[in-house]
Amino acid sequence: MRKEELIKKAEEFAEKVNKQLPGIIELEFRGLYEGGIFVARRAEEVGAKKRYALIDYQGNLEVRGFETVRRDWCQLAKNIQRQVLVTILRDKNPSKAVQLVRDMIKKIKEKKVSLDELVILEQITRPLSRYEHIGPHVKAARKSRARGRPVGEGTVIGFIIVKGSGSISDRAEPVEDVKLNQYDPDYYVNHQILPASIRVLKALGITEQEVVTGKVQKKLKGFF
Repeated sequence: MRKEELIKKAEEFAEKVNKQLPGIIELEFRGLYEGGIFVARRAEEVGAKKRYALIDYQGNLEVRGFETVRRDWCQLAKNIQRQVLVTILRDKNPSKAVQLVRDMIKKIKEKKVSLDELVILEQITRPLSRYEHIGPHVKAARKSRARGRPVGEGTVIGFIIVKGSGSISDRAEPVEDVKLNQYDPDYYVNHQILPASIRVLKALGITEQEVVTGKVQKKLKGFF
């Protein structure tokens, strides 16, 4: 069936349903998509209504609930997740998606990325003294203020997780004070790139171990 015919049938279906819906409730036809993926939340077996990605016939990606639309993940994590989504939905090639992740991990470990791609942004929403849970952004904000920079409610803190001892929060440094050779590759691989990628790939049955080793099972053919 041609795309024009599919769109016409969808519009007719929406019109028919709307005649039966009560009050101001209305079914809206938003468009025709070539492919989509719905990812389940933890402990759920079905796809989450607010965590999905759709791609239309022009290659435009619509994303809800993923790291690509969140500020508290570094740009590399957002980029790789978006690349994985496009590769799966447009190219229908999970093995290629896995290789993209592996290539990104290699770049991080070889320090072939920029600090701009690694910076994590979070906003300070209250006075620093009122935070009970001292997360990385709070630690970085306190360090930034101690070094003479103005920090208050509404300030967006950019920070990098650096190598060293202590917790992740302890190792959060304002991006202004970090050099490229100081960032912690293991943190960015294990807490940014892999989680953002696996969030998508697990919907296809791909495990973290398969991503790390590059050995993707052929069982994925049935998905498409």
